[in-house]
Amino acid sequence: MAFHGDCSSYPVPELLQWLDASRKTGALHLNWESGERKLFLLGGQVVATASQGLYERIARVLDVGDEYSGTQVVAALKAALVVDAAMGAVVRQLAEEDLIGALTDATATAGGRFHWTEDPDRGEDEWVSLELPLRHAVFESLKRLDESAEVERLLPDDTRVLRALVATPPSHALHRVVLRLIAKSEGVSLGRLWLSLGLPRTIVGRAVFDLVRAGKVSVEGSQAPQIDPVADMLEQGAILLRERQFDAAALVFMTLLKSDPQDRRVRDFARMVEREHVAALYRDLPPVARLAVHELPELMQGLRPEERHLVNQARAGLDVSAMVLASGQREVDALKALHKLVRQGVLTPAEPR
Repeated sequence: MAFHGDCSSYPVPELLQWLDASRKTGALHLNWESGERKLFLLGGQVVATASQGLYERIARVLDVGDEYSGTQVVAALKAALVVDAAMGAVVRQLAEEDLIGALTDATATAGGRFHWTEDPDRGEDEWVSLELPLRHAVFESLKRLDESAEVERLLPDDTRVLRALVATPPSHALHRVVLRLIAKSEGVSLGRLWLSLGLPRTIVGRAVFDLVRAGKVSVEGSQAPQIDPVADMLEQGAILLRERQFDAAALVFMTLLKSDPQDRRVRDFARMVEREHVAALYRDLPPVARLAVHELPELMQGLRPEERHLVNQARAGLDVSAMVLASGQREVDALKALHKLVRQGVLTPAEPR
């Protein structure tokens, strides 16, 4: 199935959230006034991104930042391989940054078009493999859009001079290259920096903003951005989410919800945590799996009423998805209860019929 439309009537975030919720597999092509991107999805997960000139942009950043030879990077990308794991990691970081920056721009643009097809053929596109949950890309792009006014206040024009405050290299490849270029020149203007990197100003400006907020770079003539405790905690929560520490990420959300229940970023983060947790739980217990009951009295003692209800459903031969639906609990709570029963040995995956 293929369809296309106008991003003014079907905004980019809503389109991406629908593809994520539907766990779609295929290719999405976005076009807007200043750019275009392709996202290749597998079950709602971004497995690759593509755009014209992607290889050259990545190679240029790594070359000017003295990370890798640009020629070596382009050759590896064209051959659909990486020379070593370290190069692969920085290439994916830059491709992810390029994609999130593009989604932020596409969301901010009033117009634009999209085309979706369930054919995931990458053809002759310049593509880079990723392992990025689509919901994370949506959340990060919306967060950056919310903070774009702060970035503009810090960097109102391209003549602002940037100076390095520390020499410790950051872990993120783009931040590391930006800091290295600023330190090498002992002060460089924003305009010269983004021209050297060959990246859109919005992506470079965001990297500088993050470095200033982290206390690694200063901007002459501008006040350092005030630390936003919500943004800082959301960033910590996103790290926990990427590390699959779902309960810890949910705890971050509950803390934020108590402090500011009306913040859209908090609600978006909560939805992302729950969807990611549900997807991870289903990977361990597939929706069509059936569970056998171990009828041992010592295992049945101490079960809560909702757990006994799940055990009875397993006796009736329902699969996991039907048990979750009939439980009357939130999807994530029912799945967590099933996983607990499996860990305790009350339930075990049954042989397929």
